[in-house]
Amino acid sequence: MLADFGAEVIRIDRPGGDEDRFMGLPSKNNDSYAFMNFSRNKKGITLDFMHSKEGFEILMKLIAKSDVLVHNYSPMAVKKLGIDYETVSALNPRLIYVEITGFGSDGPYDRRLGFDQIAQAMSGAMHITGQPDMPPQRAEVRYSDFGTGFFGAYGVALALLEREKTGKGQKIEANLLRTAVFMNASPVTEYRATGKVRGRIGNRSWYAGTSDLFKTKDQKWVYISTVTRHLYERSMELFGRTDLLERPDIKTDYDRFVHRQELDKVMADWVARHDSGELAEKFEAARLPYGFVYDATQVDVDPAVVHDKMLVKKTNYDGEEVTLSDVPLHLKDNPGSVKMAAPVVGEHNQDIYKNVLGMSDQELADLEERKII
Repeated sequence: MLADFGAEVIRIDRPGGDEDRFMGLPSKNNDSYAFMNFSRNKKGITLDFMHSKEGFEILMKLIAKSDVLVHNYSPMAVKKLGIDYETVSALNPRLIYVEITGFGSDGPYDRRLGFDQIAQAMSGAMHITGQPDMPPQRAEVRYSDFGTGFFGAYGVALALLEREKTGKGQKIEANLLRTAVFMNASPVTEYRATGKVRGRIGNRSWYAGTSDLFKTKDQKWVYISTVTRHLYERSMELFGRTDLLERPDIKTDYDRFVHRQELDKVMADWVARHDSGELAEKFEAARLPYGFVYDATQVDVDPAVVHDKMLVKKTNYDGEEVTLSDVPLHLKDNPGSVKMAAPVVGEHNQDIYKNVLGMSDQELADLEERKII
């Protein structure tokens, strides 16, 4: 997120590359395509600062020249490595220090490791995801991971603004469980207020009585959501069921949620009588929200995705053209962009070590020979 808008972001790999490069379907150079999405626009260097005193000293020199440090090491590892906030802020008082953990840097779970799915489970989100007669289900999109990264970038922007006033950096903490609880707080709020516990309701929505996944006459899956009174009224007019608009027991969205099975059948029967093209035409004319379920072959050819340039093509280090996510928001005066593909292992060693730290070719060759970089 920071690199998209012009920050020089330097990723540090151990010599040979860190494991997160290789998670998922591999490309020609063995870096995964998932890694390419998350690391585009970054520069990449190698450095063994864990096992080499000289490597650690080089890391400290980089930190001394940096505006922001981001890490996701456990609290114990941070202390052991000597990169805790107290140590590095003494070296660079203007440093903005971003620490991302599973459960926070202190507290009862500070020794536990965490991943996105674990945060989904502990936040209560997994309990309400899936079909009623099936076990709890995780979301494949790793929103706890992504959300924590977004909050980290948001924190950096706020901290940079504060530094303009004070001249001082600060520590930013974000963790997966906190992100997941933030995103799924409503069921807890409801339970504490009413004693009611949400369960799994499949593809329906707790906030809309007529909201679900339906199959068209030509066997396409479409998601339809008619939350709010106006959308509900327009949908019943389209379905030829204006009689339902007079029912006093289904006046509000929550009323319609209570009667969702009855209303779902009305919608399902109508959808099943129309093919996908006809449905899209009628829903567009009635100004009703809908969306067909796409697989990966259909997303990047959708007209809206194409028009808004949500995905871009870049050539990676091996000359392979890859389709990557573009910047997810538009700023009129300082728009971001995807300028380069993800770095291969150590791609920018020469650039960073020579231009930032002033090292010579001989020094770099020596460090490489001793496997420090």
